[in-house]
Amino acid sequence: MRFKAFRNFCLICMVVIINCNDKTAGSETKKIQSNIQEVAILQYKNTPSFIMKMKNLIYEHEGRRLKIPIFQGNMGDVSYDEFRQYSLNKKYLKPNEAESCFIIKTDKGKLTKTFREFLVFYKGNILKNIDINKPSKIHIFDEGNITIYYDFEVSGVSFVLQLDIVTNDKIKNLDSIKSVFDINLDETLEDPIFRYRFWDDYKSDEL
Repeated sequence: MRFKAFRNFCLICMVVIINCNDKTAGSETKKIQSNIQEVAILQYKNTPSFIMKMKNLIYEHEGRRLKIPIFQGNMGDVSYDEFRQYSLNKKYLKPNEAESCFIIKTDKGKLTKTFREFLVFYKGNILKNIDINKPSKIHIFDEGNITIYYDFEVSGVSFVLQLDIVTNDKIKNLDSIKSVFDINLDETLEDPIFRYRFWDDYKSDEL
């Protein structure tokens, strides 16, 4: 009788533990979902581009969590997978569709100032060992469109920061760019923005 009572007691304990684990897992899932506030990730004009207000974007590589700070972000951390799932749930992205970029939006007349603040911000963390005035690669397109690439590493993993800007001065060749801080963005844009994105496990010569 004692053995049977002990066995029944063990079975009851197992049921209680399983139920508690299920509730804990459920609460953790809710916590992850509620961590992303409505205003923390905003779709930009029905495009696969986003205004990101999270503090850090976290990539996972072979079990390691690689943290990338987000300029002007102050709303907690989010993993890249969580960001994608959130965007899919909101129908901001279609299945198998990648985000095109992140957007920095400013007030009129403050685009160049904000661009320079962006560079200074990243010089203080992921680009701290990089000469900002010597990008890994620059592409100049017509009408002042320029793409700038910076190679950097996080815990030994290669990343690229890509910046897409529209300049006020119609730059014709790379030699005319003495410092990226001297580049003036086009303040006459109807929508004053510039674009950026991160490429994980890439180098700029692969893009």
